[in-house]
Amino acid sequence: MKELCSFSTVEDFWRYFNHIPRVSQVFYDGDTKKRVGPNNKVVEEYSLFKKGIEPEWGDSKNQTGGEWFWRCNLDSDVLDLFWTNLVLAVIGETLEDPTSGAHVNGARVLDKGKNYPIFKIELWIDTKDATVKEKIRARLVDIIAHGLPAHKMARNHPKFEWKDHS
Repeated sequence: MKELCSFSTVEDFWRYFNHIPRVSQVFYDGDTKKRVGPNNKVVEEYSLFKKGIEPEWGDSKNQTGGEWFWRCNLDSDVLDLFWTNLVLAVIGETLEDPTSGAHVNGARVLDKGKNYPIFKIELWIDTKDATVKEKIRARLVDIIAHGLPAHKMARNHPKFEWKDHS
């Protein structure tokens, strides 16, 4: 895993985000594992985490919580929409209830495809509190599918499951 960038302003975020390939441009499409960059590397995940938090279970900030995850087969346009919505929700802090504090550590999308395109979308949080977890999950389901046309909603309705990190 390699850090591509870090940012502290909205302007910096958009400067980087607009120049990083969409996940559908680098993940397995059912035909080939795509290779990118001068070293011809296969990209298997995109991560967005708060500064100082590694996208690893062993990071002390992640050990106290877990992740909401969804393993899914999505069309490329839907995958891009869901990832963009999740990224914007994480940096805009719209997934969290202001009364319960900041619990979101970061998000990942992983290419799990071998013989067909399958992806895993994750939201990592620092708590196992049932009430906080459920509020975040409910917001996650609403936010991630924002902008999805109604005719695509039934097939692509997010079904997140919980996994503890300890």
